[in-house]
Amino acid sequence: MSREDIVLAISVANFALTWGVALYMYMANKNKATNERINALENDVETKLDNHTRGEERKFDGITGALNQYSQRIKHLETAVDLAPTHHDLAQVYESQKKSDEKLNKLIGENEGQSAILRTILTQITQKGLA
Repeated sequence: MSREDIVLAISVANFALTWGVALYMYMANKNKATNERINALENDVETKLDNHTRGEERKFDGITGALNQYSQRIKHLETAVDLAPTHHDLAQVYESQKKSDEKLNKLIGENEGQSAILRTILTQITQKGLA
């Protein structure tokens, strides 16, 4: 091998090695860019999913709060219904009122009788005098 052959071989090897390194750098950079895009996409999706999940939790918190309020209101109404007078209680009140009305009518009748007797006595006194 002559000196020119060796220089030519080194030049070809240098050319091939340079292009090999360039191809390797291109592929490595392309892989790096792809990984960065995928990582950015994953972060974006994760952020959106977290926001959506938090939004759903807030939505469910609102629904749960409303259900709790309705539950408390229903309990309050049930307590009020339990404490309200029943038909039996109202019947007892009616009977008591009826008895009171009968006694009052009796007293009114007696008072009218007493008034009539008193008028008769006064009429007799005014006609005959006190003697």
